[in-house]
Amino acid sequence: MKSLRAYRFVNLYLPVMLEQTLSTVSTMLGTMLVSGLGTAVSAGIGMVDQINFVFMNILTCIATGITAIVSQCVGKGDIKKAQECANHSITISIYASIIISIFLIIFRVPLLNILFGKAEQAVLDSASIYLFFTSISLPFLTLFNVFTGIRRATGDNLSPLIGAFLSNIFYVIITIFCIKVLKLGISSVGYGLLASRLISSSILQFFVYFKPRILKMPKPTIKINFNILKPVLDIAIPNSIDGIIFNGGKLLVQVFMSGMGTAALSANTICNSISNFIQLPGKTFQVTCVPSTGNAYGSGDMQKTKKVMLSQTLCANISQLIMNVIFYIFCGKIYLLYTNDPQVLEYSHNLINSFLILSPIFWATSFMTPSALRATGDAKFTMNISVTSLFIFRIFFSWLLGVYFNYGIYGIWVGMYIDWIFRSTFYFSRIFSKKWHTKNI
Repeated sequence: MKSLRAYRFVNLYLPVMLEQTLSTVSTMLGTMLVSGLGTAVSAGIGMVDQINFVFMNILTCIATGITAIVSQCVGKGDIKKAQECANHSITISIYASIIISIFLIIFRVPLLNILFGKAEQAVLDSASIYLFFTSISLPFLTLFNVFTGIRRATGDNLSPLIGAFLSNIFYVIITIFCIKVLKLGISSVGYGLLASRLISSSILQFFVYFKPRILKMPKPTIKINFNILKPVLDIAIPNSIDGIIFNGGKLLVQVFMSGMGTAALSANTICNSISNFIQLPGKTFQVTCVPSTGNAYGSGDMQKTKKVMLSQTLCANISQLIMNVIFYIFCGKIYLLYTNDPQVLEYSHNLINSFLILSPIFWATSFMTPSALRATGDAKFTMNISVTSLFIFRIFFSWLLGVYFNYGIYGIWVGMYIDWIFRSTFYFSRIFSKKWHTKNI
């Protein structure tokens, strides 16, 4: 039995790990290539990413809801309900992504001016171009996430890996070609993103509709039945509110940084890119814990569900520690692949060192544990803690330390760490309570 569980775990974890690695490494390469075009370009990308996180969160939460509910339905053997929820979730995702995409394209310039008016004009110009391309490709990314959620909920991690592999290969090739040969500047990343997201969504659509696994999807529906969608929305809406406020808070913190100079903005973009790579093991557990926890919860075994959540949290912490040690020993000069600016290098080195110390202790319980709790339907609790922690700790201390006491980018990151500590305390203790036992689909 233990060997079977180990096999299932490896079968779930490794494909997701490979998929996350491909995505992160290709994004790192893109950031490195674009950083060679100047600090204004990398700073512009960093600002736009914060805007995208706010709006993309709405759509990602639908995919999270699908994964949780479909995995619970599969655990209970209710395949018909799983098919209905998945079908209507695809429709609402398409509608929502198109509306958001049109809004961002039309209002991108005034939005950037309102949020980052203190930034240099070169930074704003780069940000406007990048936001245009990310907005156009948003519906394709949304479909990829939704289709991936459906396949993972049924135990298939191979097709998302195939889609991620091909799309990231195209992303890197097209981006390099546009930068080195066509000399298109920041637009190069935009064309690479558009092509990769179109390819990945098309591949996953093929698997969902023409290579079904457990779920045989009906023809797409135009009308939305909210009664069918209710279990998905019960998870997606609180999670979405949580994410919007959280990423909105991060966007506000980015506004604080816009007055700290281009070097600080560029260093923050570089450190986010590097930290995403370092967090690969932990973020993989953040993805895999949703279907595994959902299946355990759907079977009705609360002790098993608790054991799954605790074991994955522990594994995430250990894997994060190992990754951090490896990075510290072998990758100390990776910043030079992004920039030669001495001020940016100093910022980046100090910020990443602080991240290496604190992330193995607090990151998993801050972000992976709530993902597991949401898979049981405990989304309102995670939302309440996230919103409270964001405003009381991250935003306030970022302003206090970064702006008021003038510690700059260092104060911003200290505010982030204080936020992590608060989240960890409440999320981890929630696992040991029985309040999440009563959530029903």
